[in-house]
Amino acid sequence: MSLKTGTAGLALLLAAGCTPEAPEGPAPEGVAVQAALERLMGMDTCTQASAGYGGMQPELAPCRISLGEGKPSLVVTSTPMIESGEGPAGQIRVETRGAGGLSLQVIEETALYAFNYPYVEDLTADGLPDLMVPLMTGNVNTSYALWLQGADGRFVRAGELGGVSIGRTPEGFIAASGRSSAAEWETGYFRVTHGALEEVAGVVNRADPEPGEAPLTQPPCEVIRVAEGVDPAPFCQAVPALPG
Repeated sequence: MSLKTGTAGLALLLAAGCTPEAPEGPAPEGVAVQAALERLMGMDTCTQASAGYGGMQPELAPCRISLGEGKPSLVVTSTPMIESGEGPAGQIRVETRGAGGLSLQVIEETALYAFNYPYVEDLTADGLPDLMVPLMTGNVNTSYALWLQGADGRFVRAGELGGVSIGRTPEGFIAASGRSSAAEWETGYFRVTHGALEEVAGVVNRADPEPGEAPLTQPPCEVIRVAEGVDPAPFCQAVPALPG
């Protein structure tokens, strides 16, 4: 068919109210969204990755953390650990992905010595899971960057916490307990003020001596730091269990 004949034929189709059929299948951007979503859902959860690979890794296996049905997911990746002035160091990357698998926010933190998997927990009791990114793990204690989730779904860095166990107390504080020796541990009690962590009190607890050991020469519970205007007495009324 000549160009002239082809043009005339197209004109006749348009005059008859016909238009050329669109190619079948989703639009190119739809293909990209579907591929991103399939990659996301094909990943292990970070709980599965942690169980399968364990902690203290030189590089994290990519994994995802669900924030709930119909909510965005977090995709966790890392660079390999490389030598630095402080020892082995690497980047943890946590990317918020929307329902279509598209990127909404990227969080990056530097971890030292080895990687452990981030996790989420609602530490502010606002119904929104907050993000804990491990920065450094010692023989016992681990330090974390705390990223608080806002009502818009985005995360904001509130500060750092460290210890063996971190959780919320019945009084509404965030408690971070860590060992300082085999029989002594310290707990920091925090609140969130204007989006940032603020320490309310620091408490040292000491275990009772074993039979045959020398008696304690210091109190079993001692408040060593307290914020201005805060009553220190309640912090030693309920002694927490020695963290494992």
